[in-house]
Amino acid sequence: MVLVWILGVQSVLAGGSTAAMLREGAFPDVDAAARAGAGAGEFHDVFVPVLMSARLAILGSIPQLSFPLAIARALLASTLVLASTLVLVGRPSSRTFALQALGLNAAFALLEFILLRHARGAWVEMAARAAAIIQDPTVPEGPVAFMRFWGFWVERTKLAFFELGVPFLAAVALTRPRTKTYFAEAAAAAEGAEEEP
Repeated sequence: MVLVWILGVQSVLAGGSTAAMLREGAFPDVDAAARAGAGAGEFHDVFVPVLMSARLAILGSIPQLSFPLAIARALLASTLVLASTLVLVGRPSSRTFALQALGLNAAFALLEFILLRHARGAWVEMAARAAAIIQDPTVPEGPVAFMRFWGFWVERTKLAFFELGVPFLAAVALTRPRTKTYFAEAAAAAEGAEEEP
């Protein structure tokens, strides 16, 4: 549940910061991020900042879709933070709430991935074009091909391992017999404490 809490906090921050950038209209310059990284020496140090800058720039071009998604991400992720906190302190009946929050957040992550499929291609391509100014001989096929290939895989990996994988593992942990027994005993202890004068 600690991983779920961390995922929830990270998602709240990501959704909130994306919504704030979209509202203010302040988007990062992808070429400037690539130029700043060109002097860094290694392309691998620049890969994520350039990709994230391109992502925000493309999301800024479709605010009618990206702004509601960013707000929804922040709000839904707050349920993960709350649910994981309640589970970690052993609050009775928090297991059911946590399972609902996990399922809802996983479904939203999948929906967001599907809705942004065209935008994802655009931001990976924008990042690849920006990577063209970076000359790094350690990248076998060149920064542009590297960015095109790995840009898509970073997004797929984030979805599979973090946005779907962590909630799935947490749901499995919450449905284990030991966990059910723990929450049943916590509920019985809470009832016993209320009955005492």
